[in-house]
Parts: sequence; C-alpha cells; structure tokens
Amino acid sequence: MVIVTLQDKVLAALSDELRKRKYQGNPNRITGHCYVASEALYHLLGGNRQGYAPHFVRHEGEPHWYLEAPGGKRIDLTASQFTTPVPYDLGRGKGFLTRQPSKRAQIVIDRVLDKMPDPSRKVGP
Repeated sequence: MVIVTLQDKVLAALSDELRKRKYQGNPNRITGHCYVASEALYHLLGGNRQGYAPHFVRHEGEPHWYLEAPGGKRIDLTASQFTTPVPYDLGRGKGFLTRQPSKRAQIVIDRVLDKMPDPSRKVGP
C-alpha cells in the first residue's frame, strides 16, 4: 500500500516546468517525466539500500526510465505515455546521473514529503 501511495504522490507532484524543454507543453501530462519520476521514487523508497534499481530502455524512439524492485517487479510510473507496451526485456540496469537526487527530483521529493504526515522525514544520505 505504501508504494502505491508514493507512486500516486509522485505522479501528482509532476509539473510541466520539470520536463525537459522538448517535452514541455505536451498535452499528456506524464510524457517526458520518466527520469525525474523514477529518480524521485527511487530515493523515496530508499534506493539501492532497499533493493531498487533504475533501468533504461529506448522505446518509440525515446529514452525511457523505470525502476526494478526487489524480486524483479517493474515499477513504471509513466508507461501510459506510450501507445505500445514498453519492451522491458530489452531494458538494462543503469544508474542515474547523480548519487544524490537531481534538482528536479528533489523538487518532486519535497512536494511529496510536504503531503506526508511527517514532512520532517529526510530522503537521501
């Protein structure tokens, strides 16, 4: 239940200015948010310490990011942006660009924590 709640909160925290310029203004509100959504959720869930790993695949001509959870379950907050199923079998584990949350991911994390019962909870090392 906690993971589903976090997923919903991360999706609700996404906004157009967090997207790369090429995706800004897209009518699909999650298009272009795969990296920042995956990165924010990764840190909120405890990252590698808790067994989560970022994964990358090219799909429909675009880069796409998602998480793999302990036990191999895939968590893809933005899969619905695509018109065809994401080929997860072609995905590969790949680290994020920074060990700490990026500026964009930190904005999402802060927005999520502001909506949580205990906003004093710190995410990251």
